[in-house]
Amino acid sequence: MSTEAMDTNDTEGEPSGRPGRGRPPRISREQIVSAARSVPRQDFSMKAVADAMGVSRKALHYHVSDREGLLNLMVIDHFESELGGAELPSDGDWQSTLRAYAHAYHRGIVQVGVTATHIQIHGIGGSASMALAEHVLQSLLTAGFDDRLARRALTTISNLAMTAGHNELLRQQGGVTPQEAEVADALAHAPEDQFPALRRIVANAHAEGPGVDEQFNFELDLAIAGLVQLLAAHPSRP
Repeated sequence: MSTEAMDTNDTEGEPSGRPGRGRPPRISREQIVSAARSVPRQDFSMKAVADAMGVSRKALHYHVSDREGLLNLMVIDHFESELGGAELPSDGDWQSTLRAYAHAYHRGIVQVGVTATHIQIHGIGGSASMALAEHVLQSLLTAGFDDRLARRALTTISNLAMTAGHNELLRQQGGVTPQEAEVADALAHAPEDQFPALRRIVANAHAEGPGVDEQFNFELDLAIAGLVQLLAAHPSRP
C-alpha cells in the first residue's frame, strides 16, 4: 500500500489540487490511536477522529476501513501496552513462566475493558505479545518440550487466559456470564425435585461469590499438571 503524500486539506468526495492523483497522507498507527483517544466517547466516529488529526475521512479510511476497525486498533494498542509491562521469570522455570504469561495475558484482556467482549483481538502480532510468546516458547523448549507440544501448550494457556478474561468482563457488566444466567433460568423453570446436585452446587457457588481468580488458577493448575505428564511421557530428544 503506497503512502505517498497528498494534500491533507482535501475532503471526502472532493478532489485535491490534482484530481485523480496522489495518495492519502502518511499516517502512523500511533497518530491514529492518539487522536482516537482524544475524542469523547459520545462523539466517537471516523469523522471525529479524522477531524482531530486534521485530515479527511477519505485519508483515514485509507488506513482504517471503518469505525469497528478503528476500535479494534485501539483495543490492540491498549492490549500490547499492557503486555509490554509484563515481566516473565528468567530462571528457566517453565511452570512459573507459563503462569506469569497467563496472568499477564489475562490482565491485558481485563484492562482493555468491555470492548474486548465484542471486538476481535485474535491474531495480535505486536512486538509486546510476540516477545512474551518467544520467552515462553524458549522456556518450554529448554525444559524438553518439542516444537509441536510447546506450540500447543502456549496456545492452550493463551486460550485459557483469554476466556477467563472475557468471563470476568462479562461478570463485571452483568454479575454473571451468559452461561451462568442460562443455567439459573433453566433451573428456575424446572421442577424443584430435578437436578438436585446441580442446584446445590450452583447455590453454593452463588453464596461464595464469583471466585474468578480461584477458577482461573484452578484451570491453570490443571493445564500445567497435564503438561507435566505429557513432558514426562514425550520428552524432546536432541
